[in-house]
Amino acid sequence: MKFKREHKLKIISFFLAIILWYFVVLGKPVEKDLEIPIFRENFNPNYLVEISPSEVVLKVEATRRILRNFPSNNLKLEIDISKYPPGVHQIRVPIEKLNLPSDLKIKELKPDLITLVIKKLAVKRVPVKPVYETEGNFPKRFKLIIKPSYVTIKAPVEVLVNTYYVTTQPLDILKLKIKKEVNADLVIPPGVISVYPEKIKIIYRE
Repeated sequence: MKFKREHKLKIISFFLAIILWYFVVLGKPVEKDLEIPIFRENFNPNYLVEISPSEVVLKVEATRRILRNFPSNNLKLEIDISKYPPGVHQIRVPIEKLNLPSDLKIKELKPDLITLVIKKLAVKRVPVKPVYETEGNFPKRFKLIIKPSYVTIKAPVEVLVNTYYVTTQPLDILKLKIKKEVNADLVIPPGVISVYPEKIKIIYRE
């Protein structure tokens, strides 16, 4: 009987030790890095907005129990773009917008400043310039009819000033001679946001 009692006490002590260890471990503060993406708020399509970096890393400290129940995957920061004029801005990361619980201690934020670049967009009509593949022999005399011959490009103003035309993807003129008519893709110039229309028709004439 004495042996059974001692055995039972050992088992109880063992489980108590496990329970005590469990609560000590869960109650001990630990650090964790949270990756928080940054989004644009009140975005105006007439502006090009670049945010760098696109996310910040927030180091927090709390118990394992708190961190396990904290919905860190849903965290995000929104920057109100409407408050800033075109240009380059260094702004403080509005960490207070996260509304973190009081039992979550902030240890570090990297970076604490982000760069916001805002450029005004405009449109411009430019001609389409055909580009030919270098392989093969060209016909002696031919004419290309381009429809439409002008397209509309959208880009920051400083890009539009130095953009004078849009080129086609390289054309195989011998294949075009056989087909007589093709739909050609356009090459988007560096810095241009969009080209309309994206495809044009090219008609071969001799």
